[in-house]
Amino acid sequence: MRAAGAGLIAWCCALALTARATSAAPTLWERATRSADAELAARTYDEAMQAGDDAVALAVAADVLQLRARLVAQALRYYEAASAARPDAVDPHIRAGAVIQSFLLECRRGWAALCGPNLDHASALRAIEHWDALERLAPLDPRLTDEVLFDRAILHTKLGTPEHLALAGVDYQRLLDRLQGLAPVDPISAGTTRRAQVLGNQAETFMMLGDLDRAIEVYRRAERLSPELTRAFGLAVALDRDDQPAAAREVVRAQGRTAFGEFVEALMTGAVFFVPEGEVAYYLGLGAEFNGDLVGAIEHFEEFIRSGAHPRYQRRAREHLVSLRAQLARGSVRGTP
Repeated sequence: MRAAGAGLIAWCCALALTARATSAAPTLWERATRSADAELAARTYDEAMQAGDDAVALAVAADVLQLRARLVAQALRYYEAASAARPDAVDPHIRAGAVIQSFLLECRRGWAALCGPNLDHASALRAIEHWDALERLAPLDPRLTDEVLFDRAILHTKLGTPEHLALAGVDYQRLLDRLQGLAPVDPISAGTTRRAQVLGNQAETFMMLGDLDRAIEVYRRAERLSPELTRAFGLAVALDRDDQPAAAREVVRAQGRTAFGEFVEALMTGAVFFVPEGEVAYYLGLGAEFNGDLVGAIEHFEEFIRSGAHPRYQRRAREHLVSLRAQLARGSVRGTP
């Protein structure tokens, strides 16, 4: 499954510069007619938002990771205090979501570098909570962008439970509606490559949920729009798991003789991810088998089974092992099965 590049960093860095301009100051009449509680809430909100923006600006400039981490945590506390002071305001949720994504979750950006080798589930859930609040308070706000929907879908996918996967599927469909001009928001990027990427991720989500028919259908739609190697391997895996091995083999064969090596190289770049991590072993097992590496295929399918990834597909992996071991017993250590 492919992740998008971070589109929030420049915007995040500019928060402190735009903070005061994004909300109109109250008029004299509004200030005079506010209750004492409302006045306190408004003052608390303004001060917390400004303090959060200042902390973000300092975090961007910080060279020491520990200092940056403290400033990010501080900014989030300020934004969430602002939200508590004004529960109807959307700006605290927009900024908190952007900060979490940019500093804590978008790990490919070295300057953020506050995330570990594995997904921080607490941060992912916190970002989703803020984006959900934004959508609940202002569903047509133009700042609920394509990138926000895509990032939220990716986080739901990485969290990996059936509930989160279903929510990822909803976000992918809403994003496709936007990209095709079917939603009441102007599309930001309606190119076929982008649509194919979203379709490919949606197909992977369907496969993780066990809906192979829809996964195969959507993978094929993505490939018609914009052929791409890792999606082709996803389609091959879906077909294989649907007991269509000949069709799966044909998809891989159509990618060319060097396809499996190129797929492994793509994995090494980190441009794709698998949920859970053990899922990648099935892809590698199938690719190795089709490439004639029976011993490697056995090792990968055994790894998939040991990982416990997607129990519904363990049966098919074991069937591969039976066939591969039988071929080895006949002396076919290398060669096309």
